[in-house]
Amino acid sequence: MDTTKDTVYQGNCHCGSYRFELYLKQPIMVVKCGFLLCSKQGYLWQSLLEASILVSRDDGNMVQYNSTDVKNQFCSKCGSGVLGEHLDGQLHGQKLVNIRMVRGLDSFKAESRTESLEKSSMFSQATSPTLGSCHCGRVKVEVTALVDLKLKEDNCSICTRNAWAGVYASSSRVKLVGTENVTEYQFGRKLMGHPFCTICGVHVYMNVYGPPRSVIDRLPEERKEIIRKNLDLKPVNVRVLEGVELERLNIERSDEGTDGYERVILGLT
Repeated sequence: MDTTKDTVYQGNCHCGSYRFELYLKQPIMVVKCGFLLCSKQGYLWQSLLEASILVSRDDGNMVQYNSTDVKNQFCSKCGSGVLGEHLDGQLHGQKLVNIRMVRGLDSFKAESRTESLEKSSMFSQATSPTLGSCHCGRVKVEVTALVDLKLKEDNCSICTRNAWAGVYASSSRVKLVGTENVTEYQFGRKLMGHPFCTICGVHVYMNVYGPPRSVIDRLPEERKEIIRKNLDLKPVNVRVLEGVELERLNIERSDEGTDGYERVILGLT
């Protein structure tokens, strides 16, 4: 394929062990589908039917998980879902790339919302307790009193790639089963842990670690109390919960940005 007139996008999994250049003759065309795996992963697909990918780095960490509808390739180190192929539906047989991996992407603009649907600030339709799981079912979660919680999303480097849309409940309201089946990814100051199912790659929850005890001990008492409350949280990915229609909910979004990510994590200048 002649790529001399193409627009080139740089992309990678979060840890950078898989990097690529995406060549497109047309602007990025986002496709969201209703397949269960794609919904749990929040995939934003770009078809490679009239595009091409040049892999610039591959450390051998990519693994494949197949559902009945989708072939899914994700990084076994950081859990980023990068590539796919639909086995059914409108995109049957097409190779796909998850554009959440593209550097500099504005994920808030890229993910189209169905504005005609009536939105609610509460999880009014969710039962209590609310159940959820990864796609293969090895990691399960149960959240009590979901209706009391706000839905939050930000555009930092990891949440963009993981399509993280979270509720932040106290740990006493969250029950997890199958945590032995996850791989945990940490980076930077390692204040948070980002586990994902080792088999299917789905991110069900986060772990909150916070700063070292030696740092906390030097803080004013009011700051210590904030950290104590945060350490009691068990964030859960709403995309994996049963009976929750994300498009119908108001999402509290914050612009965290990706300052320092390319330099510190990817080693770019």
